[in-house]
Amino acid sequence: MDLELRHLRTLCLLADTGSVTRAAAALSTSQPALTTQLQRIEREVGGPLFHRGRSGVRPTELGEFVLVRARAVLLSMDDLLNDITARRASPTTIRIGGVGPLTLELSARLPEVFPDAPVHVRTEYSPKLVTDLVRAGRLDMGTTVDYVDRDLPTDGPLSWAMLAVEPLHVALWEGHPQADQPSVRLADLAGSPWALTPPDGSGWPECFYLACQRAGFSPDVPFRLYDRSEIHDLIADHRAVAPCQSDFDASDGVVIRPLAGAPIQLRHLLVWRRDSPVHQASDRIARAARELLDRSPKSVAAGRVDVGRE
Repeated sequence: MDLELRHLRTLCLLADTGSVTRAAAALSTSQPALTTQLQRIEREVGGPLFHRGRSGVRPTELGEFVLVRARAVLLSMDDLLNDITARRASPTTIRIGGVGPLTLELSARLPEVFPDAPVHVRTEYSPKLVTDLVRAGRLDMGTTVDYVDRDLPTDGPLSWAMLAVEPLHVALWEGHPQADQPSVRLADLAGSPWALTPPDGSGWPECFYLACQRAGFSPDVPFRLYDRSEIHDLIADHRAVAPCQSDFDASDGVVIRPLAGAPIQLRHLLVWRRDSPVHQASDRIARAARELLDRSPKSVAAGRVDVGRE
């Protein structure tokens, strides 16, 4: 069996609904038929794509890998079907998307730049998906992230503005052997169990594993979780430590410490299409985004690394 676009759409629908029953209803098919189709897809890709349980389905690590790329393929197909002239026209709305709180904060500033255009906002987990939405013309701009040492693509239709670089921290439980240190060497956490969020399509968690390799160890990662509150609870229960941003919830026995030498650095970016109506205003929008990051009482401002600005 060859994978087709309909198979990719089925996988995305399963992930979005979290339920074989709900996905089958949306596809106007039976639950057994959908389960059989999923099993065929899993045989084709070489492994299970979803964990099944009484509460529904959730992606496996292989499933996350496939889903990020499936969404990119589907967006590319949408791009082929979009009317190119509509993308070049003056906007009737401004569509901004992104990851993290900066997206909402920046959207509140956009009426200053585009006073006659309503602003529509969407947030995503995957930075790569945000970039793909901008590339496909489904968004006019995006606030996204990647990781230092990764090259930004210079070919194609996209333009980028660097906003800030943020060193990642580590969340520990109170009483952890390193918790009383002002900063923590990554190598000193070699014996700790780790909890990680799933792959985001933009270099995570590859950059984490690379940093651990440079520190001389291979991390034990028994926990891979979407929900940051679940990660917080694991840490509070002395079951894991986790890389995090500096605004991670430090409560109920959880402490946040910077990683010595900043071995993992998150890069905040603004992305847009050069043929987009927002291109002429991109410098102004980037300045507004930097101002918002500068004013942030925690997150980026707390661990800010100076970067060159366009």
